[in-house]
Amino acid sequence: MKCQLAPVNRMYGRCTVCCRLARYASGDDDRECGGQPMPPGLGDAIKGGLDAVGLTQERVAAVTGDCDCPARQEWFNAAGRAIGIGVPPSSPEPPPV
Repeated sequence: MKCQLAPVNRMYGRCTVCCRLARYASGDDDRECGGQPMPPGLGDAIKGGLDAVGLTQERVAAVTGDCDCPARQEWFNAAGRAIGIGVPPSSPEPPPV
């Protein structure tokens, strides 16, 4: 099964199954999916908390005009993986971003 990518920005997509990043220009968007879902990252936890109190991407975009929320969420996910948040327990080191 191929990775099912959801766009993160113009250059990258994230698989909705295994949560790995794929760069469109490098051909990563046509790779086989590992199927092992990664645990939620730091950015995912922050987004869930903000959504729970009603601060959604749509509301931020309505106030600021442009929401860079997906890129910010991805940055927090990468920062969390660097310190061990959102890393599969069997992984000896954080996956590359």
